[in-house]
Amino acid sequence: MLVSGPVAQEKQAIWMISIIGTSLKKLRDNAHDADLSPDGSQIAFTTEDRDSIWVMNADGSQAHEAVKVPDFRLFSPFWLGSGKRIGYVKFRNDSGKITSMVESRTAKGEDPVVLVDNPDIADGTMNQPGRFVYTVNEAAPHERDSNLWDIWYDPESGHPKGAPRRLTDWTGFAFLSPSITADGKHFIFLNQKDQTAVFVGELAVGGDELKSPQRVTLNENFNWPTAWSPDSKSVLFYSNRNGTFDIYKQGVEDRAAESVAAGQEEKWAPQVSADGKWILYMQWAKASPDTPVKGGKLMRVASGGGAPEPVMDFTGKRIGSEAYPINTVGGLPSFRCPKRVDANCVIAERKDKNVVFTSFDPIQGRKAEIGTVPMNPRGVSWDLSPDGTRVLFAPFSYTEGKVDIIPVNGSARQSFLVAPWMEISSLAWAADGKSLFFTSFSSRGTTILHSDLAGHTKTLLKPSWDIFALAPSPDGKYLAFGPVISDANAWTTATFPSK
Repeated sequence: MLVSGPVAQEKQAIWMISIIGTSLKKLRDNAHDADLSPDGSQIAFTTEDRDSIWVMNADGSQAHEAVKVPDFRLFSPFWLGSGKRIGYVKFRNDSGKITSMVESRTAKGEDPVVLVDNPDIADGTMNQPGRFVYTVNEAAPHERDSNLWDIWYDPESGHPKGAPRRLTDWTGFAFLSPSITADGKHFIFLNQKDQTAVFVGELAVGGDELKSPQRVTLNENFNWPTAWSPDSKSVLFYSNRNGTFDIYKQGVEDRAAESVAAGQEEKWAPQVSADGKWILYMQWAKASPDTPVKGGKLMRVASGGGAPEPVMDFTGKRIGSEAYPINTVGGLPSFRCPKRVDANCVIAERKDKNVVFTSFDPIQGRKAEIGTVPMNPRGVSWDLSPDGTRVLFAPFSYTEGKVDIIPVNGSARQSFLVAPWMEISSLAWAADGKSLFFTSFSSRGTTILHSDLAGHTKTLLKPSWDIFALAPSPDGKYLAFGPVISDANAWTTATFPSK
């Protein structure tokens, strides 16, 4: 069997496993999505950054780049027909405009042919020769549902034969990991529903222990915690429970949330100003995934209630498809506010191949640029210290857990490793500014950890969930976090159109 993905220490690698005697042989490190050619002589795979597709012999020798498409990320390579062409998914998020298509080229990277061009395509299978059965996410307000489509194509040229055909018109299903028999008569899939919730746990032993995390939000939508009220009694979060992401706050002992800002626009990631007078958040106009949105507005609303007011414009848009939780949290642009009243908030924006940090005031708006770091295509996590003097920054990496400390006054930067932990998916300063919390992503779930500024860590929680949001309370007594909770079952259809 040919397998690829995280194995030892979560390193992405390609392996060959013999089912007779179960011998294991590693073929290549730092590679994903391996697919064996029809004659068994070659393997196509993607690089760690997913910026190109490579081909190597079945024994791992003579690896070389076969396909590279500038400004796109490439996923899920597969061989067509007799193995003269390689297909793949080509993806780009350009300021919120999603480009996603299934394309093929010759094994030398020539003659590109598009099979399907649809920003809402989610998954698919080519197990039946000459036929691509795939899933498409539905439009809002049913974006968490998907339906099946197919298209026939010439296996040797990659050219489609006719137009795509819709196969199902179901509700309440999200078709993932589909598979079909070669004769097209039998079909299986996973029906998966995801939700995210706000959990709160009590910190103890100087932040080295997290006691009895309890779920605060009880709906089945997306809920992401990002801040606390100044008195540490309420969590601020954003949720799409009413169809659009709005801003809410909820007491840790309460059963219901209070609306802070609602409306037709998408509203993300609330923060509280240092003086406690304002709740700030990012806002974008509601748009479809194929519509570019060059930026949005940073808004403020009085903590005691009132009409929202604009603070300043910002560049970029993180939201793509809202069918998956990871599309609705983290990323850039994003901002943080300190706890010290004479310090500025900071916003991070992507400009070209860099992340640019800029200070701003909740009343006066944008101020001075304070620093830049290289953008990581796999994602970045960052946070502003409570006193507003330092930025924590960590690029997502499969090979190391590196954290940078960037002073906002331009003085020398510091770095440390949180070994053996890698794949940092979120991080946050502790309330005293002397340590940090971070999450380490893995194929077995995400671990929440506490670390000093020298990289000495303590494990707080190791659930099977994926966790992408952390928010310590200002008094240092609590930690809010947002896990992805998935419910998936395998299904099969009684009949399936074979033609």
